[in-house]
Amino acid sequence: MAPKKGSTRPSGTVAEAPKPKPSKSPIGPGSGYLGYVAPKTNKTTKTTKTTPVVTTTPAPAVKTVVSVDTYTDANGNRIETTTFSDGSKTSRNLGLDAGVLTQRTNWIETLKTQYEQAGLGALGDRIIEFVQQGFDPETIDFKIRETPEFKLRFPANEARKKAGLPVLSLDEYIAAENAYQSVFRQAGFAKGFYDTKDDFTKFIENDISPSELKQRVDIASLSVDNADPYFVDSLQRLYGIPKADMVAYALDPERALPFINRQVQAAQFGGEAARQGLSIDRSMAETYTGLGVTQTQARQGFEQVAEILPTAQRLSSITPEAAPVGLGETTSAVFGGEQSADYKQRIRRLSEIEQSRFAGQSGVGRGSLTQQTQGQF
Repeated sequence: MAPKKGSTRPSGTVAEAPKPKPSKSPIGPGSGYLGYVAPKTNKTTKTTKTTPVVTTTPAPAVKTVVSVDTYTDANGNRIETTTFSDGSKTSRNLGLDAGVLTQRTNWIETLKTQYEQAGLGALGDRIIEFVQQGFDPETIDFKIRETPEFKLRFPANEARKKAGLPVLSLDEYIAAENAYQSVFRQAGFAKGFYDTKDDFTKFIENDISPSELKQRVDIASLSVDNADPYFVDSLQRLYGIPKADMVAYALDPERALPFINRQVQAAQFGGEAARQGLSIDRSMAETYTGLGVTQTQARQGFEQVAEILPTAQRLSSITPEAAPVGLGETTSAVFGGEQSADYKQRIRRLSEIEQSRFAGQSGVGRGSLTQQTQGQF
């Protein structure tokens, strides 16, 4: 056999059979061995079971009350404090202590009464406001003293404070005023002589106690007692000046002289009324001399009053529709003063009634009211 083209094997040699390629696995899958039986594979799926983790919170400790205490604070409030087993505390206000409440209520009422007596009743509402705001009595007293109303009513305390003198309490201040007034009243001084709030303010500002003031009055009284008896007698007899006015003059001549002069003028006014057979009281005399009526005017005026009064009284008494006319009404109509115009109108009306009632009669003549009042009103 001729060799294949391209072969290098020499001619005449026998060709060897091709050797089979070794198998990776002589018996196994892909080996071509028909008797191969694939091994059984026991594939087990492994399942992991997850157990949930439960977090357990420990139960809180039971909170119990250990103690409950009550006490009264500085403002008089009852405070209840509760202490618990864990050391915590709570507090609550139970309101004013019953005793403190009663005491404070009484104090407020007393203070309100004092202010009302002093003419400061409006401050009572301020006190209630301060109480409702929770202020204690001492703070309330301080706040009241700082109000404009208080300072206006008790001005001497401001001057005492500036002078380094102790400030008077409400009771002390009012007591001093009352004592001053009592000293002058017992001395018999005329109304208006050292008896005003301004006078008392000066006494308190200058730290003059009621007892010291009485000593001054007693000294003045003693000076009158030791004065020339003929001089004292002349003052009393000629001018009707009582000893009390002399003492006032000795105490303060400049201050007392106007009061003495006023009394002399009032006595002169009353004397002119008496000259016409008329009797007037001290109040009427001081009223008209206070209006500036002189002794000469009083003499002329009471001549008119004496002339008009009897007829006016008679006509007013017999005329049902007429208003009464007496000494007071007639005096006012002549000299002026309160309701003078009304009294003049009454007398004019009586004159008109007289004219209409007695028209054409001889009774309407010189003694008639019409004739008496003609040209006067």
